[in-house]
Amino acid sequence: MPHRPKLGIALWGTHPMPQLIKQVQIAEALGFESVWVIDSQLICRDVFVTLAACLANTSRIKLATGVTQPKTRHVSAAASALATLEECYPGRVLVGVGTGFSSVRTLGMRAAKASELEAFVTRLRKLLRKQEVEFENGARGSITWMERPSDAPVFVAASGPRMTRLAASTSDGVILLQGVANDLLDRGIDWMTEGAKAADREANELSVTCWTPLGIGETSAAGRDDVRARVASSIMQANPDWFEGEERESLLRLRSSYDSYKHASSKPDHSSLISDRMIERYAVSGDAAEIVDQLASLMAYPRLDRVVLSCQGGSTSLDDVLRRLEKSVLPKIGI
Repeated sequence: MPHRPKLGIALWGTHPMPQLIKQVQIAEALGFESVWVIDSQLICRDVFVTLAACLANTSRIKLATGVTQPKTRHVSAAASALATLEECYPGRVLVGVGTGFSSVRTLGMRAAKASELEAFVTRLRKLLRKQEVEFENGARGSITWMERPSDAPVFVAASGPRMTRLAASTSDGVILLQGVANDLLDRGIDWMTEGAKAADREANELSVTCWTPLGIGETSAAGRDDVRARVASSIMQANPDWFEGEERESLLRLRSSYDSYKHASSKPDHSSLISDRMIERYAVSGDAAEIVDQLASLMAYPRLDRVVLSCQGGSTSLDDVLRRLEKSVLPKIGI
């Protein structure tokens, strides 16, 4: 059987809850494997409430934090919430964790350090497995109400070498926020392999998810315009030295002008700094025929276990995007 990764989609909690639930129901009906809910408390609805509501109103699809982080979520509270969800909906909860972006930037806080994220992931996995951990103040504890260990896997989002290696050494898998071009994916897989080797782990046992900005429009230009904001957020933590010339200057300007309160907006001012070439390397975009070709190519990459489409943005709602995918894309890629 040919390799085909599972397909997920990101959910931005910027709409009323009934609409969010409807969107997840549509995604389930269309055959998506998972929905990844953004955790950013001031610009999105609460992630754990959204997960609970969407799980309660669906029957098969998996729900994930996409992603939570250690700066605003104490590991004990996050673990208890996730274990509760997994108890109610076994096998349907996935955990995405990162250093924090808009959820901390809107508070004037810095993202978590690598050491903080490593400690958070290590403790979170142990707590979910019904094990005792030592907290940062030296106190020890476990989730005493759990009747059985939780099987919810923990994946770490990574945009650079250090976090990718850390993800490979501490978690159940890596979420690559590193583009869709083959050379960018190759580089990320190399970093992951290095991290696994250093931790005496088997890289091929780790799950690999590619976080993929998506813009689908009536024309190529419309699709590109719809995805610029998502590409901007994807490359914010990229190393400027990975770019040259005007693109490097654009990334530096993006870093200094990015408006975190517009992280969930469709066309913020800072999105104009994203070139068409950046979109080509970091997103899937265009009209329906182009989306079919690009998505099929991405899903043929041999090491990916999951592709998560992040398609908030532009002139169409997620409901409309899902229907466009249903009509013109998903049948042609075998979903």
